[in-house]
Amino acid sequence: MGEEFRITEKLKAMIKGLNPAEKKAAKYIIDFPDDVIHHSISELSVLAGTSETTIFRLSKKLGFNGYQAFKIQLARELSSETPSISADKNKLISDLIEALNQQNHLIDEVQLDRIASRIVKASRLIFFGVASSGIVAEFGATLFMRAGFSTAFYTDPHLQIMTAVSLDKGDIVFGISASGNIRDTVKSIEVASDSGAYTVAITGGIGSRIVSVSTETVYVAQGGHETGIPLLQPRVCQLAVIQLLLEKSIRLRNGTMQTLEKVDRTLDKKRYV
Repeated sequence: MGEEFRITEKLKAMIKGLNPAEKKAAKYIIDFPDDVIHHSISELSVLAGTSETTIFRLSKKLGFNGYQAFKIQLARELSSETPSISADKNKLISDLIEALNQQNHLIDEVQLDRIASRIVKASRLIFFGVASSGIVAEFGATLFMRAGFSTAFYTDPHLQIMTAVSLDKGDIVFGISASGNIRDTVKSIEVASDSGAYTVAITGGIGSRIVSVSTETVYVAQGGHETGIPLLQPRVCQLAVIQLLLEKSIRLRNGTMQTLEKVDRTLDKKRYV
């Protein structure tokens, strides 16, 4: 294959001439190239909603002798990309505003009310996430803990699995993943679901792996492909969803405001006057 066109660019140029099944595969590759490099051909066929034969055929049309060669080249192209860093405060803020506006349209109030009604009855609230999503998981656990809920967060995949196997139907587990295709988080949520826990994915990955193993999926606005540094937009939207769930839960749970006031009084002693 020549070096003139990158894989995603070539797919965009040839997509009109592809058959319907190949178009589905091509669109998924164009939209989620950084996820594709982690998938086997069978995993990609499921996520793209097509067959392994279609993926193989598309790889051949791109000039490769098979899927593995295609994936290696895609990984090389992604690793060579220079992250787009503008250092422009106006662009950063406008991107965040746009993402939050999208999030406003994505939010299903009925769904959040349903999840909140379960939260107030739950024995424990557990948050799973790795890397930058782990920071969001920690925020979620800390926020609900401050309001008097029994919470914990785990960013280590092994601790997630060990925790997941001990859960039951009285527990709620939140899986935090921007893409929804991080193997460790998906597996941890799958084990939690199998244990009987009520699992909620907070993700931007429509049709991603975490969706298929979770009881509920709350979608957040994506910010594009992460080619270097983690994007801020999906994390801010995840934080907003968690904040909304907390506020809805507080309204449903007796005594929560008193707990918050007690925590505030206690923390006052730790502040310099």
